[in-house]
Amino acid sequence: MKKIFAIFAAVLMAWAANAAVININTGTSDALRKALSSAASGDVIVMAAGTYVESNSDYIPVYGKDVTVMAEEGAEVILVPKVPIRFKAGGHAKFINIKFDCGHLSDLGSYSEIIVPADGTEGKKLVLEGCEFYGWTQKSNSIIHTRSDRQIDSIEINNCYFHDNLYTCILLKYASVSCVNITNSTFANITTDDKAPSAAPIQVDATSGTVLIDHCTFYNCQVKNTDYGAVKIPNAIAPVVSNCIFAMPEIYDGGRAVYNTDGEVKNCLTYNYSKDNNTGLHSGPTITACITGDPLFRDAANGDYHISAGSPAFGAGTAESDLGDPRWVPVMEYYLAGSMNNWTVDPAYKLTANPGNEGEYLIPKLFLVGDQFKVIMSDGAEIAAWYPDGMDNNYAIARSGEYTVYFRPDGQGGDDWHYGCIYAAPADLGPWSAWFGDAGGQEEFDSYLTYDEAAAKATVHIASDRTGQWRAQIKYQGPAAEDGKCYHVALKMKANHDISGVTLKWQDDNNTPNVIYENQSINLGTNEEFAYDEVVKGILGEKGSNGILVIDFGFAHAGDVIEIYGVTIEETECPEPEKYYLVGSFNEWAATEDYLFAENTAAMGEYMLDTKLTEGDQLKVVGISGENENYYPAGFANNYVVDAAHAGWVTVYFRPAGNPEWEAFGGYFYINVRQGIENIEMQPKTVKYIENGQLIILKNGTKYTPQGQQL
Repeated sequence: MKKIFAIFAAVLMAWAANAAVININTGTSDALRKALSSAASGDVIVMAAGTYVESNSDYIPVYGKDVTVMAEEGAEVILVPKVPIRFKAGGHAKFINIKFDCGHLSDLGSYSEIIVPADGTEGKKLVLEGCEFYGWTQKSNSIIHTRSDRQIDSIEINNCYFHDNLYTCILLKYASVSCVNITNSTFANITTDDKAPSAAPIQVDATSGTVLIDHCTFYNCQVKNTDYGAVKIPNAIAPVVSNCIFAMPEIYDGGRAVYNTDGEVKNCLTYNYSKDNNTGLHSGPTITACITGDPLFRDAANGDYHISAGSPAFGAGTAESDLGDPRWVPVMEYYLAGSMNNWTVDPAYKLTANPGNEGEYLIPKLFLVGDQFKVIMSDGAEIAAWYPDGMDNNYAIARSGEYTVYFRPDGQGGDDWHYGCIYAAPADLGPWSAWFGDAGGQEEFDSYLTYDEAAAKATVHIASDRTGQWRAQIKYQGPAAEDGKCYHVALKMKANHDISGVTLKWQDDNNTPNVIYENQSINLGTNEEFAYDEVVKGILGEKGSNGILVIDFGFAHAGDVIEIYGVTIEETECPEPEKYYLVGSFNEWAATEDYLFAENTAAMGEYMLDTKLTEGDQLKVVGISGENENYYPAGFANNYVVDAAHAGWVTVYFRPAGNPEWEAFGGYFYINVRQGIENIEMQPKTVKYIENGQLIILKNGTKYTPQGQQL
């Protein structure tokens, strides 16, 4: 049964701000009777979960008080009254979310009702909100009953459920009732037998007042007298019965749906009534916009009165409302259904309204390549519609990743929307982009990249194993770089598994790389942070270096997750250029200007020095930048020893990046013996280099040919 506690309690608490709250539980005998006896007008009695048996009196009194009795929030409270609840002059009784087990009342003629106003004057009111009544078997009166000597101002019954009762539920007989409102309620399986009185499940014989029965559902409500109806209001008090469903499980000729002699019956649906042109509506009242037909209850035999898709009750009410008790009107919502969830209605795939665009819905989700889906409208149990309708028109994901799916049920999304109703926008990856595939260009998309903007962290998710030239390439778009300017490049990485063969590159649009790790891989250890922090120089490619940092994962496997964070690419001052000197046994391993290398303008990244070597000399190259020194080759006991073939005047070529073809010379330099220049004497401040293919001797700032001619 639908609870209305949250909404009603807010109103109640405001109303009862200065009233006392009396909490009771099943540990006290006749707990409700005792609480009502001690309560003051305005008090609220809150019943804890459990079953309350009330039998120790001839009635449970409400003595002219304004008292509310309600179930504790979320609690199931069952009240078993063996005596009626009565309220005297001026009594206002409210019952909220209480279940009444009506099958235990003492069979005494004067007490055969559950709720009844006592003798007295006008001023009494009854409110039933969210209550349930079942098990009634007393034939002499009804669950809620008035008599000719009793006065009552109003009866408000809302969101209540009367079911599986024998005989009459509400009988307001002969009394003066100013107002009766029965709304949003259900009456089901109200049966009769040959012992029953000639009364309807709801019968109002009040001498004055108004009656409204609106948005109620009646199922299998029988009457003994074939002239009566499930609702019987014979007096001229202009009742209104509207937006209701009256249905019988089979063709029924034992009575009507509504028997009124006046008033109006409007926007109601009747089914399986054989009287009055098969409408079951007596000709006394004005009948407006009423229809007949199967309401398509989902499972009425088992107490499920939800109307199914296609029911004529949808939209047939006033202001296009749905007919019947609103609790049985399915709340249609939108869900993604597809290959990723076996085309089922899954709460995890429910769309929500887009607050930024009326009439639109959205959901963020992770999809893998090949996922196909549609949007369905469903109440969670039955599917009412598919978007787009038909076959072979699913939306297909072409690249794995996080998406936001937008949906418009009106199909007015525009030309770039799938059938006007679906638009899938990839998640914003910020400065990152990704490509997953093999060297042959056949891309595999089941791996994907996510980006956490708040943490400035990209995460690579490898979804499947690949062999051969599998690559996961991640790009970070940094600032536009310029040739010759320097940039601070830093990042950190961490992986959940060991990953080898990671390459970092700093490249331009045409993939002309300025390699950070040239021909050198790095390995990531499980949950070990790898940090890179260097200054690199922009280079001129065909379009110029534009600051793309590329990370290649050549050997990642299914389940690998790599986080990349702390990324910095920003222009900075270039460090002092590294100078390279030839050092060795011939100069006591000291860096001197006499042995300073010059750039080889004919080969980028290469340096050269003309000098004289002696057989047996041991040598290395040292690079000096500020206080930093780097030896090539690094370490001890790996000096190059000059043999007879490479003694004399030579040109020493040097590459700090190394050259595998120069392995015989230590891997970093190559010694080329020079001929015909033995007459050139080395002097301090002398540098020899190649310019335009010619050997130049720079001595004290003046250029000379090898023959000594000044240039």
